[in-house]
Amino acid sequence: MSTSDFSLLSIDELLQRFASTAEIVGNALSFDNEKIKKMLERKDLIQEMQALGAELRRRGSIDRLRELLQSANPHVRGWAGQQFISVDPEWSTAAIIGLFENLNTQEVLAWRERILRGAPPRPSLQEMTVAQLVERFVDACERCYGANRFLMDEQGGGLNRDMYNKASGEIYGIAKELDRRGKLSALVPLLNHPSAAVRSKAGMYCLDIAPQEAVATLEALGDAQRSDESVDAGMALTLWRMGALKLNL
Repeated sequence: MSTSDFSLLSIDELLQRFASTAEIVGNALSFDNEKIKKMLERKDLIQEMQALGAELRRRGSIDRLRELLQSANPHVRGWAGQQFISVDPEWSTAAIIGLFENLNTQEVLAWRERILRGAPPRPSLQEMTVAQLVERFVDACERCYGANRFLMDEQGGGLNRDMYNKASGEIYGIAKELDRRGKLSALVPLLNHPSAAVRSKAGMYCLDIAPQEAVATLEALGDAQRSDESVDAGMALTLWRMGALKLNL
């Protein structure tokens, strides 16, 4: 069938054709070199994928397009994310990010929802127990981590910094409240938290109260594979050793 005949297919036939062709062609976002090589060699199939995507966009059924965006096959999700970003930017971006983070589209969307929802307004930090403050600290660190990876600005491109900055401000506010109560040491157990984002922030705030443990944690993070957490850990250690780490608690 020529690409000009795709308008004759039903929506179900288009979706099936899109998925089966994407599985054959593969997708560059998967970092599968063999698939990439085959994709470069199969220009006709690439043109077919583009024509299928154009016809599906023309039909305008976002609910049906989302069947491809949440496909179990990463090649299908990758092609769908690239093809449908103009008509469904949120789900398409989630599909693409998921390929890089080894998550499916629904998992990325769940992260986005959690980050955008933020922390509940009550109780206030002043009303919380120490245990609640520590729990909120962990939550804010995880939302900070998520905002750096899953919350893209679909309109302008790049990271959406507003929610990252908001979560960062929460982390500082919680540490300041704990320090006001003389309970900053409640963060020390978080130096062994499974999340690198939590360990990194806890390590920074524990440098003056538990230097041996905090330095060991931050050094380990700094020596790990490069990431936002390893960069933050290394910078915090460098500034602290220079006497220039100003936390203003």
